[in-house]
Amino acid sequence: MSKAPDILIFSDGNGTSAIYESFVSMGNYYVHFAQKDDSGLNKLNAHEFDLILVEISQPLMSEILFIERIRLINAYVPVVIVSEYFRETKNSVFGNKISQFIDKPLTLDKLYSTIQDTLNPDAESKKYLSSEEAAISDKKLLVLYEFSKRLNSINDFDQLLMSIIELATDALKADRATVFVLDKKKNELWSRVGTGIERKEIRFPKTTGIAGQVVCSGTSLIIDDPYSSPLFNREVDIKTGYKTESLLCVPMRNLSGEIVGAFQVLNKENGKFSTDDEMFLSAMAANVAIALENTLLHDDLKSKYEETQRLYDDLYTAQKMIVWDTKHSTISEIQGMINEIKQYDAVPTQVKKLIEANGKDNEVADKLMKLRANNDNMFKRINARLTEMLKELETAS
Repeated sequence: MSKAPDILIFSDGNGTSAIYESFVSMGNYYVHFAQKDDSGLNKLNAHEFDLILVEISQPLMSEILFIERIRLINAYVPVVIVSEYFRETKNSVFGNKISQFIDKPLTLDKLYSTIQDTLNPDAESKKYLSSEEAAISDKKLLVLYEFSKRLNSINDFDQLLMSIIELATDALKADRATVFVLDKKKNELWSRVGTGIERKEIRFPKTTGIAGQVVCSGTSLIIDDPYSSPLFNREVDIKTGYKTESLLCVPMRNLSGEIVGAFQVLNKENGKFSTDDEMFLSAMAANVAIALENTLLHDDLKSKYEETQRLYDDLYTAQKMIVWDTKHSTISEIQGMINEIKQYDAVPTQVKKLIEANGKDNEVADKLMKLRANNDNMFKRINARLTEMLKELETAS
């Protein structure tokens, strides 16, 4: 009797523990569990396993690097990944480093059949890549890495779009590329850049065209003869004099899984677009979606800041005008009051003449003397204070 296969499972335990326990209870395999850390890798190093299963619960670079570390310890043992991430990009991200991929949600049937197929492959189901294919896959992974770094270093929206198109056409050997962004408020797709055509913004309902179909369905499209497709809008070709002969369009999803647009490339240089091209463009689209959202958010915040600054400047100018008007209005009013007070400068002289004319003992003269003294002091105080206020206003900023 042959020995039962040894299986090492690196599980995150996020709702899958019961499935693994059911699998263990079947009794057809020796199952070992390990943590995704040095202790787990030490267990791999100390024992020879027939299959390794790795559960990936987050789309992190550390998860990809963990697979690399497994391969450094053992380059030949089959590796199966269980994840809801990297499904469309698995070939580009992992290349020949994995044998099978189980898309979540995980079930006992999926787990059992995949392990069976992996441990007992036939000629058709064997999925190891040739050395040449593996080298190309590794190069594509490096391109994706550099592509991601490049996008994350750009904040200007138009510059970002130009870089995306330049890198995508080069990587896929395509003639042209266009990024369509979903405007959720207007339910429209719009694009501002396309290689080989005049730069302008185009808009159309998200339910029309090939890009609209991809966005609404969430499914990629490879069309070898676009003119035979009822979705294809040949008016663009007619206006530009361009002939679209092949087309690949994939949805762009953000980190939350929401579709935020479509990524389209046209006219493969040597032949037709393949499913490998589709997976590679999907991997690029994931990076593009994140970069676009970040850049659009940056532009929105910048626009709001500039609008706030403009409103502040307008408010400051209006405030200065109000202060200026109030100041000069007050100055004019005080100057008028001072001029009115000056009209009373002749009163003391007139009072003095009346006293001299009526005699010092006259009762009227006594009253006039008191009135003169009171008025004289009062007008002097008022005049002094108003003059002081006028100087303060004239020197105030």
